[in-house]
Amino acid sequence: MKHNFKKLGILALILTLFISLSGCSFGKQSSQNDVAKSTTEKQKEAAKQKEASKITTDTDKTAQLKKEKAIFNGQVYVQNNRAIATMIIKSGVSDKEAKDLAQKYAKDLKKKYNNMPVTVMAVRDNKNIVNLTVK
Repeated sequence: MKHNFKKLGILALILTLFISLSGCSFGKQSSQNDVAKSTTEKQKEAAKQKEASKITTDTDKTAQLKKEKAIFNGQVYVQNNRAIATMIIKSGVSDKEAKDLAQKYAKDLKKKYNNMPVTVMAVRDNKNIVNLTVK
């Protein structure tokens, strides 16, 4: 009779170990699936953010901007549903002339991109002299 209890005890111990080990391995698979799902969700979100931050240059308006005599260099682009014009003004150009140019391009861009806010920035000698936003 003692011999039967000893066999039963060993069998119970083996079954307990088997169940606990198999339970742990199933838990790891489920957590790995959760990690894989969250990774794909993060990738989709990153792709959306990348698409939103994509910069599209308006080559026609940039060329028109660069033809201005008072402007050394500049660019017109769209980013994050916002039209932006940057201008580097030549030294010796007055603040009033730079502000007039900024207002001219702000109105012009607002006509073209009427559903977006428009920002125009003018810089001269490494100083921001005009920062204009039209909503």
